[in-house]
Amino acid sequence: MTLELVAILVCAVTVSFGLGIVFAFPRTNSQQTRRLGAGLLITSGVLSAGGAAWLIWSVVDFLSNTNFSKGRVLRLRGRARVARRALGSGWADDAVPEVSGLTTWQRTVLGEAWMTSARMEHASVPAFAKLSLRLSAMGAPSALLEDCHLAALDEVRHARRCFALARAYSGVDWTAGPIPELGQEGVKPMATGSEDAWARLARGSLLDGCLAEGVASLVAAEGARRAADPVVRETLSVIAEDEGRHAELGWDVLDFALERGGGSAKAGLRRALAELDARSTPSLPPIPGVDEDFLARHGLLSQAELGHWTRECIQRTRARALALLEPRPAQIACQGMTVFR
Repeated sequence: MTLELVAILVCAVTVSFGLGIVFAFPRTNSQQTRRLGAGLLITSGVLSAGGAAWLIWSVVDFLSNTNFSKGRVLRLRGRARVARRALGSGWADDAVPEVSGLTTWQRTVLGEAWMTSARMEHASVPAFAKLSLRLSAMGAPSALLEDCHLAALDEVRHARRCFALARAYSGVDWTAGPIPELGQEGVKPMATGSEDAWARLARGSLLDGCLAEGVASLVAAEGARRAADPVVRETLSVIAEDEGRHAELGWDVLDFALERGGGSAKAGLRRALAELDARSTPSLPPIPGVDEDFLARHGLLSQAELGHWTRECIQRTRARALALLEPRPAQIACQGMTVFR
């Protein structure tokens, strides 16, 4: 459907511009005809500008729905949040990929891809900070808190690299803007002892930790394998390894929740298991002007490949989570004991 709309838009611009030239400029035409021609030229300009904006929006919408190195999602009031776009410095390292031979549109697409990833990696930093606060409130051991902060530092490095690649491809000095919703959260007491708190921790650990970061790791690893540019390949390789470690942190948090939260945590885990299939990759339209081979050479996977790795991770996550709900040997032994008084 996207390609058909592009074709219609191109035809409309071409016809409007051509007729505008014919009607507007020959002095032999009447004043009314020349006015009509001027109107057609203006129309073609508006269509061109609107079409360009629509194409860029399509790319942004496409990339914001991919599983391209997302990291842990920052959820505020039930919605995923990322930093606003801004111009400046402070969030980019010195990495520079090869951009020669790329068209302006191809650089725009790749720039938006890395900008999307950069904003999500950046949002993962406060996401891990929030997780650390919650774990502290719930009496988690020091190892979990240490791993949370180490993961946040990983995300800082990821964000710096992604912003650098976004700047290099797009030619725009992008950086991270504010996340105003963070300041609107306010300080409210955590119901750490309630059953709902343990259920929420278990559910969030499975969906946002074990699954989401597991998918990000698999997708980044495959992107690294396919990427031709050495800078992109090295970037995705590092992200894949780190996100895999973050997924394991999600499993560690889930173990903690099940150990301390008991039946409430198990109920939250069961609810999360029921939601797994809903986390499958959405159906995405093609990006005009680029094909799947081009995307793969630059570390971006096709719709089919994204779906494959998402389903693969869902299956692995479900199997491992179901095993956690089975009675453990110690529990079975205790259930079979006879207590004498």
